[in-house]
Amino acid sequence: MLFFFISTIGKFLTKDEDRDRELMARIKARDTAALSELYDNYHRLLFGLILSILKKREESEDILQEVFTTIWEKAEQFDTERGTVYTWIVSLTRNKSIDRLRSKVYKEQKKQSVSLNDEDVFHPLYSEETDPLENTILTDRAKRLHNALTEISAKQRKVLQVAYFNGMSQREIADEFDIPLGTVKTRMRDGMMKLREILGKELEG
Repeated sequence: MLFFFISTIGKFLTKDEDRDRELMARIKARDTAALSELYDNYHRLLFGLILSILKKREESEDILQEVFTTIWEKAEQFDTERGTVYTWIVSLTRNKSIDRLRSKVYKEQKKQSVSLNDEDVFHPLYSEETDPLENTILTDRAKRLHNALTEISAKQRKVLQVAYFNGMSQREIADEFDIPLGTVKTRMRDGMMKLREILGKELEG
């Protein structure tokens, strides 16, 4: 279900999958220019995801660098038959972020961390270094995505957030909030279906 959630958002935010696949093929052939282009395309989106999980900018920057190092070193592991470049990169990013979150060292450091609001999460999607037109597009898409998340119920949004951004399993969510496992599954399924409906309309519009 979480992979479906990632894919739904990915269809809304990604640019050109054919171009992404071409870049991955070139990265496999050790083309550094292709890696640079992939970084330019996705580092803001990925940094926003990492930041929403770790809540610390310095840690998030470290993980972002690890992600692209891994992409370079393990590009051959990307399988075009199993999904898009976007979903592969996001899965890699999320896994690395969750691993850091669960590490003993990070748990100690997190005691001094501060919480983030929505602006902190979506701000990394754009920057002054990017082309103004691209900034406008990314900012608009980030706002639409945020609006879509606010249109699902609070209960649906909560389980999706803690599952996707905090790395909690459905069983862990059920235990944490003292609700039946079946209820967690239903809220996640209904929430993702609603997001797909909302973002689908955005894509068609």
